[in-house]
Amino acid sequence: MDRFIVASLILLLAFAAAVEGRMVQAVFDDDKPRDRSGARELIGEDQCQKTCDQVHYRTMCRSLTKLPEVTTPRQLLLASMRVASDKAKEAKARVDEYAARSHEGRPMSSILDSCRQGYDSVVASLEETRKLIDAPPAHFDLNNQLSSALTSAGDCDNAFQDFPEMNSPFAAVQKNVFRLVDNVLNIAVVVQQAEGHHHASAHGPHAH
Repeated sequence: MDRFIVASLILLLAFAAAVEGRMVQAVFDDDKPRDRSGARELIGEDQCQKTCDQVHYRTMCRSLTKLPEVTTPRQLLLASMRVASDKAKEAKARVDEYAARSHEGRPMSSILDSCRQGYDSVVASLEETRKLIDAPPAHFDLNNQLSSALTSAGDCDNAFQDFPEMNSPFAAVQKNVFRLVDNVLNIAVVVQQAEGHHHASAHGPHAH
């Protein structure tokens, strides 16, 4: 009986060790999901949270990790882009509503034009970025498009700063859009570094 109990304990410990090994193994594995281009996705229980540790506005980022479709950093990137684009569209709608209601002359009219154009550019840059992610090859450089989106996200704020006597009725919206796009850029950096590292490891010289 004692031998049976000892043997059972050994088997149980071996099983537990195997499970733990699978849980902590590298985030890129041959059996992991692949994206549309065939590249393995960064995946793992804590990888989305670790990605959010690399951004400036972590609470915003972590709220997206609770979405059911977000289980990998790449999915986190796409979700953050979608939310940022939606908020930029909402911001432009707020600007349009204000302009239609206020009928103010210069300098407010030129400021509002800058806001409209900026938010339109944010949406366009994020859409171009999404196309780059969806299209092969899997190894993409998103920095130019997302840097452009971040610059555009600050256009409305910059326009108001040029006229300190003008108070922005969109201050909270401006800040929200800028922070969302800033997070998109930083999440993209993490995803590109991880996928670039994996690509280099997979295609590098092999020891014999």
